[in-house]
Amino acid sequence: MWLWPCFNLRLAKLFTLALLLISYGIGAATIQGKVVGVADGDTLTILDANNTRHIIRLQGIDAPEKAQASGQKSKQSLSQMAHSKQVTIEFLKKDKYGRTVGKVLFNGTDI
Repeated sequence: MWLWPCFNLRLAKLFTLALLLISYGIGAATIQGKVVGVADGDTLTILDANNTRHIIRLQGIDAPEKAQASGQKSKQSLSQMAHSKQVTIEFLKKDKYGRTVGKVLFNGTDI
C-alpha cells in the first residue's frame, strides 16, 4: 500500500518526459540546400531545391561579428567548413530577425 503513491509519482514523471520528447519531435523540421554565403562566424545563407534563400543562424554558437576581434577569422573558418556544400538544417524556431536557428549538418556531421 505504501508503494502506490511512489509508483504514481514515477508514472507521472515518465508520462511528462514522454510528452516532452514527443512535442520536441513534432516541432522539428529540416531544410536541405547548398551554402551560398557566409555572413559571419555564426550565420550563413543556403539555397534549397526551389532556389529559395534561407538565412541560417547556427544554434548554440555566438561567434564574433566581422568588425570585432577575430571576426574575420571566425567567418573564414565557417566558410572553409561550409561554403558550396550541400547541407541539412535541423531547426525548431526562427529568431527575432526572421533567421532560421538550427543545427547545420554536412554528411551527418554538425558543422
